[in-house]
Amino acid sequence: MKLYRHFHFLSLDILLGALASSCFAAQLFGGNPGWVWWFTLAMTVWVLYTGDHMLDAWKHRKKVEREMHFFMLKNRKVLRFSLGAVALVDFMLIINLMDRELMKYALVMAGLALLFYAMRHVFRKNRVLHIPGEIFVLLLYMAGTWLGPAVVFEHSFEVGHGMIALIFAGVLLMNLGVISLYDIKLDSRLGLVSIARALGVKKTKNMLLGSSLAIYLISLLQFLVFGVDRFSQFALILAGMATIYLLVLYFPSRFRKNDYYRLTADAVLFMGFLSLFIQ
Repeated sequence: MKLYRHFHFLSLDILLGALASSCFAAQLFGGNPGWVWWFTLAMTVWVLYTGDHMLDAWKHRKKVEREMHFFMLKNRKVLRFSLGAVALVDFMLIINLMDRELMKYALVMAGLALLFYAMRHVFRKNRVLHIPGEIFVLLLYMAGTWLGPAVVFEHSFEVGHGMIALIFAGVLLMNLGVISLYDIKLDSRLGLVSIARALGVKKTKNMLLGSSLAIYLISLLQFLVFGVDRFSQFALILAGMATIYLLVLYFPSRFRKNDYYRLTADAVLFMGFLSLFIQ
C-alpha cells in the first residue's frame, strides 16, 4: 500500500489511466495518432496533475491535512525541477513534431486547462466561476484523452461512436463522484468545492446511481441495435467499470480502509486497456 501511495502522489496512476482511456478511444476509432501523441499525452497529464497538487499543497502549507500535500512539500525542490524539465520536453515535442492539425486542437485544450487552473486557484472565491472541479476535469479529461484518436479518424462517425462516448462520460462521472463522496469531509475542511459538497451526499448518490442505470440502459440499447459487434464489446467494458464503481459506492466499509476506494477508483480506468483485445 505504501508503494501505491507514492505511485498516487506522483500522479502515475492518473497518467496510466489517461493512456488507457486514450487507448480505448484509439481502438474505438481504429486509428493511431502516433508516438508523439502518446508521449505528449503522458507528459501533459503528469504536468497538469502534479502542478495542481503542488499548488494545492502550497496553499495549505500552514495546516497540512492531506498526506499528499505533505509529500509534495517535502519533495518540492525535486518536483519543481522535474515539472520544469518534463514541461520543456513536452513543449518541444508538441511544437516541432506534433501533426499541425492535431496541434490546433491541442492549443484549444491548453486554453481550457489554463481556465481550469484560474478557476481552481485564482477565482476560487468567486461563486460564479468556482464550479465543482469534477465537472471541468470530466470535460478536460475526456476531450484530452480522446482528442488524438478522434482527429486521425478517417471514416464517418456512426451512432455507435456517439453512444460509446456518452457511456464513457458517464463512467468518468462515476469515478469523480465516488471519490468526491469519500473525500467530502476533507474537502469541507480544506474549503474545496466538489460535487458531493455542492449536491449533498444523498443527491450525489442518487446521481451516481442514475448514471449507472443510464450506462446499463444505453449498453443494452447498443446490443439491441447492433447485436454482438465491436460497439457492444466496448459497451461491455464500460458497464463492467460502472459495476465496480457501484460496489465502491454502496460498500464503503470495505473500501475506506487504507484508501482502497481511491486505489480501486483509479485502477478501474486501467480497464480501458482491455479494448486492445477487441478486433
